Amino acid sequence: MQCRLCKKAIYIKRNFRNLMYTEAPEICSHCFNKQMNYFPYFVVPINQGLLHIFELLSKDSNNPGDYIYYLRPYYQAYFKLNMTIDAVYIETLTTKIIELFDQMKIGHLIIFTNNFKEE
Repeated sequence: MQCRLCKKAIYIKRNFRNLMYTEAPEICSHCFNKQMNYFPYFVVPINQGLLHIFELLSKDSNNPGDYIYYLRPYYQAYFKLNMTIDAVYIETLTTKIIELFDQMKIGHLIIFTNNFKEE
């Protein structure tokens, strides 16, 4: 298996804990650690709630699906919280979409996005 970004081979160390684990990583640990600091988190207040926005700043790849792997720790933390707040993935988040959420009065919402465009 090769890393989707640097194309180097990925070697998985097997032990008794991960022996039956069939999902292979798509990104090598070097690329993952290099890109991990590019995730800003910010909160936008809306009517009757807050928008928790996790944005990916890196634009190195032509395929945005390559970076879904980087958002995985946030997804796992979300599932461990028993999904008490709704979450949505939006490819490109704009201020118009934030205004729509504000008008809908949906309360708290977690947004995962690859790109936030400010106008």
